[in-house]
Amino acid sequence: MKIVVKVLAGLLALVIILWLSSMALPEKWHVERSISVNARPSKIYNLTTELKNWSKWSPWYNLDPKAKWIFSDSTYGVGAWYTWESEQRSVGKGRLEIISAIENQSNRYTLEFDGMDVSTAEFILTPEGDNATKVTWTLEGENKGIAKLFGVLMGFFVGSDYEKGLENIKRVAESKE
Repeated sequence: MKIVVKVLAGLLALVIILWLSSMALPEKWHVERSISVNARPSKIYNLTTELKNWSKWSPWYNLDPKAKWIFSDSTYGVGAWYTWESEQRSVGKGRLEIISAIENQSNRYTLEFDGMDVSTAEFILTPEGDNATKVTWTLEGENKGIAKLFGVLMGFFVGSDYEKGLENIKRVAESKE
């Protein structure tokens, strides 16, 4: 019985420490990754602003071949959206919608995962010389209370996927297609 009480007391202390720690954390979080691509901004803009092109580079697109994808009538530019639904927990379900786009410069979109707050992501295209582009992919959101701990870990959760996606964009954009 003493062990059970000690374990419960330890768990309670851990929860209190986590809760108190979360009070000092910022509510807003931001993840950002970049890569240099030997292609003009227009080629990359088309890859990221035409939603049907995401299947060529997105690190998440092929995680579940049985996932159900539904696209808006127009799949390019502001107002274009898609939803996905999967029985695989790692894919889940959600919605992505492009909310702003500046031709050959950037596009911004909302990302909603079922049961989570809406986050915002953006592709920023910065020319580097005559035929290269720095592609920056960002993700930001907001958490409250103890959920702020997840904000601190978002780079860990999505950073490697963002890096993989950027490498895929680089591969596709630099190909002779």
